[in-house]
Amino acid sequence: MSDAIRLYEFATSPNCQRVKVVLEEKGLAYETVPVDLRKKEQKDPEYLAMNPHGKVPVLVDGDTVLYESCIINEYLEERYPNPSLLPADPSARARIRILIDYGITHTNDSHQAIRAEMMKPEGERDADALAAAKARFLEELQPLERELEGRDYMAGDFSLLDAAHLPRIMRHVQWGVLPDPSLPRLDAWYQRMTARPSVRALG
Repeated sequence: MSDAIRLYEFATSPNCQRVKVVLEEKGLAYETVPVDLRKKEQKDPEYLAMNPHGKVPVLVDGDTVLYESCIINEYLEERYPNPSLLPADPSARARIRILIDYGITHTNDSHQAIRAEMMKPEGERDADALAAAKARFLEELQPLERELEGRDYMAGDFSLLDAAHLPRIMRHVQWGVLPDPSLPRLDAWYQRMTARPSVRALG
């Protein structure tokens, strides 16, 4: 392979999409290397040598081999700082990291509960469990809704924060959980996000 950045990915993985948005925003040349999760290719010894947890994505940049999507994006921001996707102020950068952790970690249980039901055939879904999980998830999104007051993006300008949250929000739009009347700013944000070339590049 060439010296271009390589991204080992499963195209519909939210974690991979999170990284691809940042690569596109920074205008970096990269190659994608498909890893078929359905065939358990992420458990192949060659892949486990790069990521012992057997998950996607993995990013290879020269001698640097990284996994975990948010860590990859932090690396890309430091290694390729232009255009910048984090503010210069340390307090503002820390605030972004807090909100990334909140949105990914603290909404994960409700997200996974919704996902578990949506992966079932429609006639086999537990309607009460799905409704309860949706209600929790929508309530957990309220801090992000508040962050968007008077802003186009979650930290003002487009940042790693927006890239971090897009894939999960996108999935819930596909599932019909979003948009929701309780989250009008988040819906407007999503419309702005999906108009960006970096997001359109996801296909």
